[in-house]
Amino acid sequence: MNCQRAKSKINKLTGCISLLALVCLTLMLTYCKEKPFASQQLRFVLPITIKPSVSAVNRGDTIWIEASISDSLLDFNTNKKIKLANFDFGQTSIGIRRLADKQKGLSDQASAVIYFDLIDKDGHITFPGETFVDFKFRYEMLKCEYLLRVGIAPRSVGIFCINFLGPTELFYENVLDLGIASNGAKIIPRYDYIVFPINNGINNIELFRENCLDQSKGPESDFWQNYRFTTFTFSVQ
Repeated sequence: MNCQRAKSKINKLTGCISLLALVCLTLMLTYCKEKPFASQQLRFVLPITIKPSVSAVNRGDTIWIEASISDSLLDFNTNKKIKLANFDFGQTSIGIRRLADKQKGLSDQASAVIYFDLIDKDGHITFPGETFVDFKFRYEMLKCEYLLRVGIAPRSVGIFCINFLGPTELFYENVLDLGIASNGAKIIPRYDYIVFPINNGINNIELFRENCLDQSKGPESDFWQNYRFTTFTFSVQ
């Protein structure tokens, strides 16, 4: 008799557990059904100014690398501006290479940070490597801008090229609300790339092409992957 009662209790308990599991599964499926999501790749444009923009400087001259960028950032993919205030863009880098072989692409040219003195009065530089100088933008609350000002003073003659490298990954999910898509799905922002156009294309591209293999992948309009817009080349005398 006791065994039968025990079995009966076990059967009831098993039934309750099964019912509870079914309810939980139903709720999960309902929640997923009610909470669809869609991804949107963001490719923000961070314009850089390099001055003087001349093609030749002397040893000891200072070349200033600057930025003053509104926190209403332009997204290259949608051509729309998105407010992103006081965001940490992570490991962003200034690349400096010496162009010595016109048969090689930019990534195969020699590292050149060693040929320059770095000037950083505002604490932007976080790590000076051989090829890339890591830096952080400074956010100005009152102006709602991202700022950068770093100087480089050449100590050696040659042909040099500056470009920029963004981080491999950034997370926008918890800081941006892109709203709801037309199908009712919540839009989740995803990191795609950062575009660093330099000097609006006034970058001495002819000097670059005379001393380096131009491996630009896109047409002139796609400046995010065209060396005319994303490099700055100069000679040091």
